[in-house]
Amino acid sequence: MSRQWGTPYTFKFVIEAKKTLEVLKLPDKGDKFKIKTLLKGNGEFIKQIRNYIIHRDLSYGVISNGHQFIIGKFVNTDGSSWEENECYVFQTLDKIEKNFIAFYGLLSKESILHNGRIKLFEDSHIGKRIAKSSQIDKRDEELIRNDLSAHIVPIISQIFREIDNPDELNNYETLKACYIKNEDVEKHNSELNILFEDNPPTFDARVLRVRNTENTQKQIKEAICQQQNNIFDPIIIIGGKGVGKTTFIKYFTEVILTKDIKRNRPILYLDFRNYTKQQIQDTKTIYANILNQLYEKYTDLNLSNFNILRTIYQKEIQRKIDGIWNPFKDKKEVLDSKISTFLEELLKDNIENLIKVSKYLISKCRKKLCVIFDNADQLDGESQKEVFLLAQSIHRNVDCLVIISLREGYFYRWKNKPPFDAYHSNIFHITAPSYREVLKKRLEYVIKNFNFNNIKEIKGYNNNKLFELSGSCLSNLFKSLYKTLFNVGNSEVLRFLEETSYPNIRDGLEKFNLFLISGHTKIVDYMMSDSYNIPIWEFIKSVALESKYYYQHENHSCIYNMFNPCKNNKNHFTKIRLLNYLYNIAESTSYKEHYTVCDYHINLFIKAGYTKEIILNELSELLEFKLIETKNLSSDIEDDSNLYENSEIKITQAGIYYIKELINRFHYIDLVLQDTPIYDDQYYEQLLNVFPQSDHSGNRDINARVNCVKIFLDYLKKQEILDHTRNELNLGEKALDLQIVDSIYNGGLKHDLERIKVKT
Repeated sequence: MSRQWGTPYTFKFVIEAKKTLEVLKLPDKGDKFKIKTLLKGNGEFIKQIRNYIIHRDLSYGVISNGHQFIIGKFVNTDGSSWEENECYVFQTLDKIEKNFIAFYGLLSKESILHNGRIKLFEDSHIGKRIAKSSQIDKRDEELIRNDLSAHIVPIISQIFREIDNPDELNNYETLKACYIKNEDVEKHNSELNILFEDNPPTFDARVLRVRNTENTQKQIKEAICQQQNNIFDPIIIIGGKGVGKTTFIKYFTEVILTKDIKRNRPILYLDFRNYTKQQIQDTKTIYANILNQLYEKYTDLNLSNFNILRTIYQKEIQRKIDGIWNPFKDKKEVLDSKISTFLEELLKDNIENLIKVSKYLISKCRKKLCVIFDNADQLDGESQKEVFLLAQSIHRNVDCLVIISLREGYFYRWKNKPPFDAYHSNIFHITAPSYREVLKKRLEYVIKNFNFNNIKEIKGYNNNKLFELSGSCLSNLFKSLYKTLFNVGNSEVLRFLEETSYPNIRDGLEKFNLFLISGHTKIVDYMMSDSYNIPIWEFIKSVALESKYYYQHENHSCIYNMFNPCKNNKNHFTKIRLLNYLYNIAESTSYKEHYTVCDYHINLFIKAGYTKEIILNELSELLEFKLIETKNLSSDIEDDSNLYENSEIKITQAGIYYIKELINRFHYIDLVLQDTPIYDDQYYEQLLNVFPQSDHSGNRDINARVNCVKIFLDYLKKQEILDHTRNELNLGEKALDLQIVDSIYNGGLKHDLERIKVKT
């Protein structure tokens, strides 16, 4: 008798039930055997169950007479021989009792729900990678950085990274000139501009709904300048990773706040990137640093003056005079000496000293301190909590205004948990400015303000040829970059930077910096003319490889390989199908903030023959790549890149860019094929035989590269045929039915190949 069984998620398998007296002929010892070993003596039973399985378009089955079991996969969908599949065998009820955990793990509802199938064995998913082959020279070597990097790095440090030291005149002017105010809600010209909005979070009513930078500055300025009889609650500035919280704080305190305001509200800044965990836990050290800043930055307050110190500690001194110093009250020199010694002892207590100084400033000078706690979000979770509690303590004990910057991901996680729920704060959300405007302003600043003529002569080698250029030629590099990005309609380079980075402005600037110092960047060519248009393929190669000769995902390249399967998966298309599926959901909701629960997606893909474990792992990698995001902003938190069944997710604009643009281009396929695991030895040998190796400058023969891409495409096409056979049901989901290789070829690769053919 044959019965079909399954889970609520439509994974199905066949049970071939035999009569008790029909004995299965099984080996006496062992529990794992290939089907071909069991065919002798059980051929009729195996033939029967295969017929039932094939008729129902399934793969797995169980043969049992009630006390003996054969559990296996009797039909393959990848073209391999089903007779080579291994089965689990339980010869007797005693064997089942002794190995019940294994038996239960195979057939229990919980196990099948978890794995999406009967999980027989850990599959082998070891593919061969071209870039790992011993036949490839320089596979672990690096190019030497371009000879101009020594001249470029100082510009990068000052202009294309965080402008974090406005105390220096040059940096102050740079901050003032390069800061971007996002005065519009619509910050981008992208066709999907709604995806580019960096919205204030909707998860907490305490977040003040301020989208405009000037409005945010105005409200915080009012808080700082309010009548000091009121104690304004701590200000928490939240925003995503790299959106510019520190730059906002620096611009606000150095440019927006006038000297008069800062005279009445002395600003003290603590950058917690400079503190160790031990220092954070040492409260006295923090208080001492605040005091030292106060003494050094605001010398006009004369806080070290003897008479002012007498005023600050007037009550304590008077208590001594009325008591044990009473005999010396008419002896000025002796009394002053006593007071001096007493003050010296009091000043050793940094905590009490700061409290007393603050009271003096409020009561006698009508000044209130403002202490800024910045970059605490770059510490581990426990240290961040320490900083938060410290800031609240200083706010209450010192009676000062405090400003704390946090990532919104951490704020979301902690907002209703101790100690955060015990304190009331005013929360402001900082939105990321337009990336193109940030880059445009900074390039304009370099072109207009840097005196390249001071660089007398630049020497180096380009393709083994010595070159000598004047320093003024370096300006041509930045003019070429400006032209490439802003003087060309629909700049592909700018689109790549925007769509793979926003709203993380810091990440976008780092990609730009990688290009400037990469060993693959043709700096000399760009310097020879100020009208050189840098093509997208040169830019992608430079940022993907940095100074490596070949692409390898384990080198933490900023270009992700969409064809690289996660652990325990050998399907090259799972990530692509998941992203297309999430894209279809986004498109159906007009790209509004619409998150959907992971469990729903998992169940759909299980119906299509995938396993729960693989889908969760693939989604977790997409989250790590920032190609999807979660509603609780876990991608904003360094120690939380895992997804769970109840996580709510959506595709990011970077994810859309990958599946709709980047994956369809020759320059992308040419890179990632080098580190994609190849599961077919014949195709691997073909690729290895034609794969062009790099010369010392990182150049590879274009015709051979084209041949490699074509072979790789043929390989993917064969793999996709196997991929489509896994569908056990006709689910009508476009992402599951999508012919990915055809989509890649017609979506841009065909055009790229034709362009290359014309040029060569």
